[in-house]
Amino acid sequence: METLVVSAKAILKQRENTLHIGIDGKIAIFPIEKIRHLILLAEGTLTTKLLNLCGKYGVRVSIFDYYGYCKGCFEPLAGNPSGKVKLAQAKLLLNDGDRMSVARQIVHGAGHNMRANLLYYRYRGLAQVDQAIQAIGKIENSLHTCVDTASLMGKEGNMHQYYYGAWRHINPALTLGKRVRRPPDNPVNCLLSFLNQMTYTVVKHEIAKTHLEQTFSFLHAPSSSRASLSLDLAEPFKPVLVDGLIFRFARKGSIKENWFRQHDRVCLLSETGRRHVSEKFIRRLEKKWHGRSYREWIYREAVNLERHVLGAAGYQPFQRRA
Repeated sequence: METLVVSAKAILKQRENTLHIGIDGKIAIFPIEKIRHLILLAEGTLTTKLLNLCGKYGVRVSIFDYYGYCKGCFEPLAGNPSGKVKLAQAKLLLNDGDRMSVARQIVHGAGHNMRANLLYYRYRGLAQVDQAIQAIGKIENSLHTCVDTASLMGKEGNMHQYYYGAWRHINPALTLGKRVRRPPDNPVNCLLSFLNQMTYTVVKHEIAKTHLEQTFSFLHAPSSSRASLSLDLAEPFKPVLVDGLIFRFARKGSIKENWFRQHDRVCLLSETGRRHVSEKFIRRLEKKWHGRSYREWIYREAVNLERHVLGAAGYQPFQRRA
């Protein structure tokens, strides 16, 4: 078990080398050596003894707030830090040409996977998505004209406009309207925001297995207050992990009203919604594609970027077969 998600109010304690989770008077026990990432989606109480145990066994603890955003992590001390990689990463980042080369690849990967999602439905006779497919492809082909990351992110934003606009043709339940993030205003925006946060959290966890510096990013502006590299590497995976899961929910008619709390144009996941959505997300994360789980592909993506930083190989983004 790589990731354990706790979606209800819980009391977490350490008992020897086990994690005890108490919810509504019931106790669940997990061997700590079987866990690498603990995600807390609701209020919880935990002790320093438990954090010491997590530190000893290399378990990351990610904490989400009421609105479904990851607000902080307990991170074990790095077991294999490498100043060489960090220096090489900083050198590449400070070279505008090298930085833009990586940033373009990231946006290209995201655009390719958006088109792949729409092509899946086009091949099944949904001609209404043709315009979006062609528009996204045209923008992809123009990425070489971007001279800075701001213009690249603008191009990515344009691709998302066409992409989200096509969702209503896939299923009326996917009609998004305007993309609203903080806070989301309808169930589809709510699912997007929450699942994007889950993806960033998992990507950050996988990057931590490498020597890369989390705050040295290429597409998003580097920041001392966030692990912005996880935002970069999540871009090619969000169409596959997040959007693909939302399409599945709509196709199977599994989105329920009790998954959400809506009030004054604010839509948030309920405890029931968080439980169901997070469980489905973790299952999708462990789904095999070409012999590897998507989690393993994320780790491979981080390793490929590290190899690029060291000059051992060129970085190519994850691309789903269209």
